[in-house]
Amino acid sequence: MRKILLLSILQAVLAFSICAEAARKRNVAWPSEPVRIMVGWSAGGTSDVVTRALAGEMSKQLGRKIFVTNVTGALGAICGAQVAAGPADGHLLFGGAAVHGTWPILGHSRVSWTDFYAFLGVMYPTTIYVMQDAPWKTLADLIADIEVGPKGRFKYGHPGTGSNGNIFAALVLGAAGVEEKVVSIPYKGGREAGRYLLSKETQFASVSSGDLVDWAVAGRIRPLANLFHEDIVFEGITFPSIVTTYPKLKSYQAINPYIGIYVGRKTPPEIVTKIAETFAEAIRQKQFQKIAVKERAAVLMPLIGRAADEQMSKIESARGWALFELGVAPHSPAEFGVPKLEQWRWPPHARAAALQPWPAEVENISRAVP
Repeated sequence: MRKILLLSILQAVLAFSICAEAARKRNVAWPSEPVRIMVGWSAGGTSDVVTRALAGEMSKQLGRKIFVTNVTGALGAICGAQVAAGPADGHLLFGGAAVHGTWPILGHSRVSWTDFYAFLGVMYPTTIYVMQDAPWKTLADLIADIEVGPKGRFKYGHPGTGSNGNIFAALVLGAAGVEEKVVSIPYKGGREAGRYLLSKETQFASVSSGDLVDWAVAGRIRPLANLFHEDIVFEGITFPSIVTTYPKLKSYQAINPYIGIYVGRKTPPEIVTKIAETFAEAIRQKQFQKIAVKERAAVLMPLIGRAADEQMSKIESARGWALFELGVAPHSPAEFGVPKLEQWRWPPHARAAALQPWPAEVENISRAVP
């Protein structure tokens, strides 16, 4: 009788503990203080605008203000390292492009994508823009002029060394055999690169499509090439696919930036789950989609959980090897166990295999994300 009674008591205690833990997770006190998202790129660019739009919708869901600040430099690595070194309690997040995997390869930071949980929202194809009054109506026109012109006559701007804009332009110029005739100029974000295009200090800009799409709609600039497998038409403007001119560049679509928010991998699971719930609801909102998709020509492709880890890893492979082979990165991705994209399998390396897994509840939430 005693054994039965003791067993019943133990079962009751266990059941109570499980219920208490479940209730604690549901009612986790997050946020318990102001939340800050630090964006690693300049104000006005795609990373900044999309992050602010997402923060605004998350603020509405939480009923608390989320503060967004900008800390530029080293392709977001300076900012990302600061967030990674901060408290892992969900009150300090990183925001912007999903390029973390390139930081070690470029020598910018030891911090990589494996230090974060990634909440990915939208993807932007990379675009080469020229002034509307420029004489080049097609990419072939521009390449032809570069071929006959003197070395150094043409300059192009991009969001920073190792950025998707830098890689895309280098790939195009390399495919055309004119890479040594053009001067590459890094700026602090795509918007800044666009301003130098408008001032005609550069002849073209290679940036995320959303960085300058409003100027294209306004008739100030014109897209000549887009890193996507087919032409995209936005507000009546055609963004010509690079595949038409250089079919071999199709596989490099993986360098196109995802924009999202990122929380430290050591953050407690219940807080990660609460962030996932808030993120998923924010992504569904019309105002967010208006700013990120309808106004900036993004492709809505939200990813959280294991799917986000896989995408971050694929970006690491695609960008890392492109940067190294183009002579931009001082370190071979092989030093970090990063496979080439055609050899990619999950887990791609020991770091990924050792990752703190996503909370099971987040995988359930991911199935309901649009």
